[in-house]
Amino acid sequence: MALYLAVPERKHKQAWKRYLKEILSAGETSERKQTYRAFLRQRKRFSSEKTVSEGFVPDTLYFLMDNDGDKILGRISIRHRLNDHLLNNPGGHIGYAVAPSERRKGYGTEQLRLGLEKCREMGISPVLVTCHKDNIASAKVIQKNGGVLEDERVSGEGKVFQRYWITL
Repeated sequence: MALYLAVPERKHKQAWKRYLKEILSAGETSERKQTYRAFLRQRKRFSSEKTVSEGFVPDTLYFLMDNDGDKILGRISIRHRLNDHLLNNPGGHIGYAVAPSERRKGYGTEQLRLGLEKCREMGISPVLVTCHKDNIASAKVIQKNGGVLEDERVSGEGKVFQRYWITL
């Protein structure tokens, strides 16, 4: 199956609704329930240095799509730069998630690989990717993509997270 990253567009509305329903049903809070139109407006606002909310950095979100382009397998967000918070807390340059029904199929590894290609195109290197220490699957995805563990830290919520750097 050929996978690719797609910037969210109107044509992805039904796929996004199915993806959102699945992650909300799984009790995952990485996304919030909103209309697709509001989601697209938010994504446009977040992608520009001029319009991103104060205290945040601009980022570009991509959907991981199957070759038919009708199913969102995951999503990856690339932050254009780091601020002190993203550098020293869970966050980094990249945040990603795979739909619960699509996990353990190698999509996370491929999604991060494709995301790193986007980072290279944007001139971002090295790339900081973080995960909670107990998220073994995410740590393996990062390591398979060349992630080198720098250290472990404790977040404000008291959870240990790992900081990996990937040089492109």
